Amino acid sequence: MKHQKIQEAWRQEIGPQLRQIRLEKKHTIRHVAEQLKFSVDWIDIIECGGKLSLKKYYRLIEYYDKKIHIQLTD
Repeated sequence: MKHQKIQEAWRQEIGPQLRQIRLEKKHTIRHVAEQLKFSVDWIDIIECGGKLSLKKYYRLIEYYDKKIHIQLTD
């Protein structure tokens, strides 16, 4: 159960950041989807922090040539 909550929190944190990166690069969802061979819906789900495989999130992170930094807080 805790594992699922961590994944959900991670998705909700990363998704909007990925949307911001796309907007800064002035890419459309359709363009990114075509490059990754993803559906447009998948990109939208990811950017909203929705439940989709973490592998798809990682592919989008790699596409933008970004790294993940994890920080523990109280």
